[in-house]
Amino acid sequence: MGCRRTITGYRIDRPTGMLSVIGHTSQGVSGPANFVIDPSGRWLYVNNSTADSVAQFAVGPETGELTPAGRTTPVPVPLMLALRHQD
Repeated sequence: MGCRRTITGYRIDRPTGMLSVIGHTSQGVSGPANFVIDPSGRWLYVNNSTADSVAQFAVGPETGELTPAGRTTPVPVPLMLALRHQD
């Protein structure tokens, strides 16, 4: 049986520290090895090491749910993601 390749979002209950699942997506996800959220909190980027690409997801401002943005950038062997904050 193969492993399921998804990105899962969680909500943190501040008083207790308990996690609850917001949702998950597998669309546009293939061999995720790393992900980052941009400084604005609006976008999540996933490097798909088995598909040689980076996929972009919108992060819901109220719920944190992920929605595929339909943007995938070809990148040979993406192993690490880092974002630089620009003033």
